[in-house]
Amino acid sequence: MAVPGVAHATDTSRVPLGERLAWSPEQAAQVYSLDVRGVRHAISTGDLDSFRAPTRDGKPGRRRVSREAMDRWIRSMEE
Repeated sequence: MAVPGVAHATDTSRVPLGERLAWSPEQAAQVYSLDVRGVRHAISTGDLDSFRAPTRDGKPGRRRVSREAMDRWIRSMEE
């Protein structure tokens, strides 16, 4: 299912998505079966913690969401 405004990059990692410690917002939405727009909205409003690990050049890298942050966010929605 294609979502407008979502770029699809090829994933070259050998680690399965479900076993990773952090994902891009798109991957996190896929792992937890959520709408990517909802995940992005939660990040932009500060409800879901994310980080940008530095690249080799020291610049901020691509946005990532940790497994712990996703679990915390989902628990907070259930309460």
